[in-house]
Parts: sequence; C-alpha cells; structure tokens
Amino acid sequence: MAVSSDLLRSAIVQISSIPSIRMAPEALVEDVTLLAKVWPDESDFAAAVASCCRALEQVSAGKVTPDALEDDLDGWWSYHFQLHRAQGEKAVLRVVFCPQADFVEVKGFGHRFKPSDIYHRLVLGKDIRL
Repeated sequence: MAVSSDLLRSAIVQISSIPSIRMAPEALVEDVTLLAKVWPDESDFAAAVASCCRALEQVSAGKVTPDALEDDLDGWWSYHFQLHRAQGEKAVLRVVFCPQADFVEVKGFGHRFKPSDIYHRLVLGKDIRL
C-alpha cells in the first residue's frame, strides 16, 4: 500500500516546521518521497518521519555526536540514528548537515542504503541541493 498524498504533505510540513533547520525545498520533498518508497506502509512511514523529526530537532539543538564527512562532502557532518529507539536496533538512518551561525543547513536525510546510498545520492544531487 502506498503512502497517501495527505500523509506526504503532512510530513513535509512537519519537517519544514522544525526551528533552526534550513533545507532546499526540492531536497526536502525528495527525501520525504524516498522515505515513503522505503517504508510504503503508512504506519512505518509515520515512524520514519517521527524518527527523522526527532533527529533533526536534536541536530538543531546541538545534542548529537556526528561524524565528519570527507571528499565530496567535506565540511558536512553525518548523524546516524535508529528508526525505532531500541537496544540492538541498527542505526540505518542518516542526517547530513552543516552547522551555521544561526541555523543548521541540512543537505539530506533518509535510509543509509535504500533506495540507494544516501551519500552517493547527495553528491550526485549537489546541483539541486544547498
């Protein structure tokens, strides 16, 4: 079952409403759409959106310990997090970001490997992303 358009729109509004986060609108729509592709069940999609929102809020508050990226993503940071907060669950989700003076610039977020490698996708899509 596919994620409804209403739920996609709601996710976009929810994520774009997070204070101190800036992200190219096209990138936000793309990342939310890809979450729906990875988790086509609406309850799984809602869990993924909630997890991404929680991670973005923590990133914007400076409450995470990210990894520095290199090469084509030099200057960007990656925060790894779980879909469901549970011991033993793999941290398959990522937020790629760069702190600025008054906000956090988000390059992208989503599943590490599905539907494709997030880092590869962000490098290839650099022309449309911040």
